[in-house]
Amino acid sequence: MKMIELQIPPLPQFVTVGHSWWKKGRAHFKRNWNIYDLIIVTQGTLYITEDDQPYEILPGCMLLLEPGRIHWGHQPCEEETETYFMHFSHSLPGKERDSDGFQWMEEFLALSDFDPNPRSHNMYLPKFSAVKLSALIPLLEQMMSIQNRIFKQNALELHSLAAQVLLELQNGMHRQRPLSRSMKLCTELAGYLEAHMQEPFHSEKLEARFHYNFDYLTRCMKKHLSLTPLQYLQHIRIERAKMLLAETMASVEEIALDVGFHRSTYFIRMFRQKVGLTPGKYRAAVQHKHL
Repeated sequence: MKMIELQIPPLPQFVTVGHSWWKKGRAHFKRNWNIYDLIIVTQGTLYITEDDQPYEILPGCMLLLEPGRIHWGHQPCEEETETYFMHFSHSLPGKERDSDGFQWMEEFLALSDFDPNPRSHNMYLPKFSAVKLSALIPLLEQMMSIQNRIFKQNALELHSLAAQVLLELQNGMHRQRPLSRSMKLCTELAGYLEAHMQEPFHSEKLEARFHYNFDYLTRCMKKHLSLTPLQYLQHIRIERAKMLLAETMASVEEIALDVGFHRSTYFIRMFRQKVGLTPGKYRAAVQHKHL
């Protein structure tokens, strides 16, 4: 499946949302503009060509028209056709990607309290795909209701709903992609380690829980997260410890136990190895920053 990659931040900027009925015999007019045009069909079929690529948007499907490309209706509607649309802009050019083989589980490391700028991420939107109407239409209807009675009080809600529409499109694309056995196992293994962070790590316990050899579990996690199970466990333990050091007055010994280290000396050594500071110096630096 083709998808459009957009860098965030900044988030796409909402422009407008609407609903249209296309009578039989009517076709989309020809135009070329500098915004994205999301079209969702709920009834009938809309025929649109973008540059040299024709599309037939069936009920329950969407098409994302891109800025700078010419689009037009290459064929009139053969029956009354219902559509919803949302226009949005983005200050950075999008990139076309193929979702086949895309590593959705690639992890971004969290920013530290010392990072002054947001880290660059990406969002991914399907170009042409089936969608879950039951999830999207209520959002679009709510947006239209707000747009028709826009006040200072609810402007933020309108833009928030637009972001939810884009999130649902990305999630829907992910749902349509069948998970490989290794990815499914990696997801389950990561969730298990997060839920049992405080428990001692035993490869035998993982083998008994997932009914696979530990070497295979390790290969699955390294394939999708580039970390072994133990490395992933240490990563989430340290990240939680950083949060507790920054937001609580718990002692280093208490935090070590809370995140699964039963010896504070080992916790301090691991923390310094991963973060570059001892827990005490990390807390002091965070508190100094917020003075």
